[in-house]
Amino acid sequence: MGKLILSAGIGLVTGLICFFISVAFLCIVLLVAGRTMHQQIDMTMALKVAAPVALMAAVTGFIVTLVRSFRTRPAR
Repeated sequence: MGKLILSAGIGLVTGLICFFISVAFLCIVLLVAGRTMHQQIDMTMALKVAAPVALMAAVTGFIVTLVRSFRTRPAR
């Protein structure tokens, strides 16, 4: 049960970190694109794109941590 809780915690933290990093990166990209096209782009697009990215990062972090915890030998 401890391995599952640890994997869930790492997956949650991975998803949150990835969400905030992707929002920041996408905001910069949208600002640059808006300036080059001389238009004001809707910034909520960054949130709409960052949510699935964060979900995939959380699931991947959960699965990788869970698999690694079961594949390692227990400490003696």
